[in-house]
Amino acid sequence: MKNKFFAPVLFACLLAACKPDHKLTFTSGTFPETPVNLGDINSEFDDYNSALSVIGSTSPLCFSSKRNSSGGNFDIIYKMLDVYTSRIDGKLTVAENTSSSLMDIVIENANLNNAMGTINTSADELGPYLISQGMKFTGSTNMNKRYNSYILLYATNQSGNLDIKYTENLNQESYTTPKPVKFLNSLKDDAYPSFTQDFSSVYFCSNRDGNFDIYQTDLDKNKDIISNLDDASTKTIARDAVLSSAADDKCPYIANNVMVFTSNRAGGYGDFDLYYSLLVNGKWSAPVNFGPAINTTGDEYRPIIKSMPGFTNDFMIFSSNRPGGKGGFDLYYVGVKKMIVL
Repeated sequence: MKNKFFAPVLFACLLAACKPDHKLTFTSGTFPETPVNLGDINSEFDDYNSALSVIGSTSPLCFSSKRNSSGGNFDIIYKMLDVYTSRIDGKLTVAENTSSSLMDIVIENANLNNAMGTINTSADELGPYLISQGMKFTGSTNMNKRYNSYILLYATNQSGNLDIKYTENLNQESYTTPKPVKFLNSLKDDAYPSFTQDFSSVYFCSNRDGNFDIYQTDLDKNKDIISNLDDASTKTIARDAVLSSAADDKCPYIANNVMVFTSNRAGGYGDFDLYYSLLVNGKWSAPVNFGPAINTTGDEYRPIIKSMPGFTNDFMIFSSNRPGGKGGFDLYYVGVKKMIVL
């Protein structure tokens, strides 16, 4: 999950390649139905817990990694991710953008380096969640004199158990000192917040009652996002009985009418498997396993799902410790049937 997607589909067609004899044959793209390793974005250490604010063209991909500490604690880092298909030959590109540090999108997201420096500690920082707040045209120090603004939520165990915090750069290019989201946190582990499309509810996972379950609470529709996050009043936090099981259910992520999450409930293909649920008439449906094409005998973890105009299926990124990766958990992408209603 988020705010309206503002990045259109970018079909790659370099001017040097667009000669008169080239026909723009391909009018749509398709993501592969078999998971693909994200390649150089991964490292020999654990890489998981990704967040992508928009999809299409080039976008910042935030995720947790142990690479900064050579396998010690998790930090949140980001890479610029290209996602596009060629209208000439239909070739799909999903890879780290390394072509130019002078691209507008790279320059305008460079302040995320400041966010990483603000939130990372010697403890673990997990489960980033980016809410795009659009372009800002005042107070920028970069050469373009504008920057992309975000609200970045995450969880940290700096104080012992995992607590949900946030930082933002809505009114200045640098990110604010992280604040706890007090009404979501308990004396146990609380992590992976995700909002409904209209920001009327937030879902997250917690082991406050034993196993990890998925919880929900309503937000004040008359308040903006920051005011809701800063709300120190007591709220009713409810375990979602449809989404939760007797096992561990974690990492909920909402994209409009679709929720994806991970669970080690009975009936799976390995330890943690990926599941989805659809919002029908205001209620979440019984979770469905994504099946053996995506799940393995290992662990599949923290999925995020996006819809991309111009593609025949939806786009999902997740992490897995399946054989064949660079080491530990790696990030993978895959195409799944179109479910997201925009």
